[in-house]
Amino acid sequence: MRNDRKIEIELSETYYWDHFSYILRYIDRHYLPLLQEREIVFLKDFSELPFAAQCLYLRLASRRSAYFRIEKLNYPEIGNLATPLQILHLSGFLMDVVEGVESIFTKQECVILAKKQGIKVTSSASKEEAAALVSSPDLIAAFSDGVVAPIRMEVFAFLQFLFFGTRSRDLTDFVVKDLGHRAFVEVQEDDLKPYFQTREEAEQKWAISLWREWFYTSSFSADEMLASWRVHMLPLASSLLEPSIRAFEKACYALGRLLEREKAYVEALEVYEVSLSGASMERRVRVLQKMGEMEEAINWARFGLEKCDSPTEIHFFEDFLAKQASKKSIKQVTSSLKQAELIEISPEYIGQVEAGVAAYFEAQGYYAAFTENQIWRNFLGLFAWDLIFSERKEGFHHPFQWAPSHYGRESFAGELPIHLLSDRIELLAILRARAAENQGAMNPLVDWYSLDFDLMERFLIAMPADGLAAIAHYMWTHLGTHVKGFPDLFIQKGDEYAFVEVKSPNDHLSAIQHFWHDFMKRNGVSIRLIRLKYKGE
Repeated sequence: MRNDRKIEIELSETYYWDHFSYILRYIDRHYLPLLQEREIVFLKDFSELPFAAQCLYLRLASRRSAYFRIEKLNYPEIGNLATPLQILHLSGFLMDVVEGVESIFTKQECVILAKKQGIKVTSSASKEEAAALVSSPDLIAAFSDGVVAPIRMEVFAFLQFLFFGTRSRDLTDFVVKDLGHRAFVEVQEDDLKPYFQTREEAEQKWAISLWREWFYTSSFSADEMLASWRVHMLPLASSLLEPSIRAFEKACYALGRLLEREKAYVEALEVYEVSLSGASMERRVRVLQKMGEMEEAINWARFGLEKCDSPTEIHFFEDFLAKQASKKSIKQVTSSLKQAELIEISPEYIGQVEAGVAAYFEAQGYYAAFTENQIWRNFLGLFAWDLIFSERKEGFHHPFQWAPSHYGRESFAGELPIHLLSDRIELLAILRARAAENQGAMNPLVDWYSLDFDLMERFLIAMPADGLAAIAHYMWTHLGTHVKGFPDLFIQKGDEYAFVEVKSPNDHLSAIQHFWHDFMKRNGVSIRLIRLKYKGE
C-alpha cells in the first residue's frame, strides 16, 4: 500500500523565520524559568532586530559554513543586505573575520594571488596547498568585500536543542515536513510538552551530546578519547538523569568498542563498568572471558540474565552460562536447525533463497508471501494506533516525532483492545479505516510500502485467536526488543497455513528468531523451519 498522496505546498518566502518563530513561542511557553541570562539577552536582542536583520541572521546561522563572503550573499526575499549586515554587526550578531578563511576562496583565486606575490605554484598543487601559500587578509583584500561570521551560535543551537530535545535535529526538519517528504501524525501546538523539566536535565544531555559529537568527528587516539571521557563523562555516571541515560550508554559503548579494538581490555572494562545497558554488559562478559577472568565473567552473565530484556543479550548470557556448565560449544539454536525440514531448490535462487522457497510452495498450490517482520508490525501498528498516538499526548515534545518519547518503555504500554480480535471481519474493517485515515503518516511500526490488505486478510483469517492475542500482547509489552525476528514467509492453502523460516546451507538462527519460533509453537501458531539444498549439489 504505497503512499501516493501529492502534497503541494508553497512555502512562504521567509519560511525559516516562521519556523524559528514557532520555536520561540515554544520556548516562551515552556522554558522561560529554565533560561539563563545569555539566553534571555539573546531573545531580547533578537526580538529588537528589524525583520530583515532577523531573516539574514537566521539564513547565515542555519548554514553549515562558518564564514561568508559578503559579495556572495544573495537572498532576494530580504533585498539589499547592506543595512541588515550593519545592524547585525552593531547588535552583536555578526562579526568580521580576517584570519583562517582561506578555504572559502577558490583555488584559482589563491593561485592568482600567489603569482602576483611572486610565489611559484605547481600545476599539480591542490587547493589546500595553494591556499597555504597566501594569507586570508590578502585574499580578502584582493577578491572580497569582506568575510563575516554569525555569532552567539551556541545560544542559537541551545534554543533549538531545548525544543527538539536532541542536537540531531534543526530547522531543516520543518522544511522536510512542510514539503511533504515526511508526514507525521498531527499534534496540536497546545498539546506539546517540554522535553526537559529542569535546567540540570538540559545541561547534562547537552554536555553528553557535545562529547559524543566530538568523539565521532575527532581523530584523537584511543588514549586521548579515554582521558577526555574520564574528565567529561565519568563524573556524570553517578547522577545521570532520565533524558540523558540512553545517550550516556551509547557514548560508553562506542568508546568501549574502540578500546577493545585497540586491545586495551582493562580500560574497556573501566568504561563498560558504568553502563548497565545490555549491550555493554555483554561486552563486559566477552572481555572478561578474553582476559581469562572466568569467575567474574560468569557472575556478570548471571547479573545480565536477571536485568536484560533484549533476546539477543538474554540468549548470549544463557548460552555463555550453559557452555561453562557443560563445557559444550554447541549453541542452543543449533539443535533447532538440525531438526529442520530439508528441501531442494534451483541454484538460480542463490542469493534470493526466500523467493526460491516461495516458488517451491506456489508450485504446490500454496499462496506464498514474503512477510518477515512487516506483517506483524503493520498489524500491531494499525491495531494499536490510538494507543500509540491519541492516548499518549504527554510524550510529544515537537511536531516531528514518529512516536511519543516514552515509546517502548515499560510505562508506555496501555491495554490492547484484545476483544476486537474475535471478529476478524470487523477487525479488518477497523484496520482498513485507520490506514485510510492516516495513510503515509510516520508510525514506528507501520511500513506503508509493504502494507498489503490481501495478505493482511489471509493472515487474520488463518491466525488462531489465542496465538494472535498472545503474540500481539508480547510485542506490545516489549516494543523495544521484540518487534523483529519473525519468519520469512507466510504460506496458505485452504485451511492450511504456516509461517516459514528459510535458512540457506551456511545460515543459522539468531537468538530473536529462536525466541519467536518457540513462542509461536507454544501458542498454537503453525511454523516451519526449512533448510535448503541446491539441486545438483
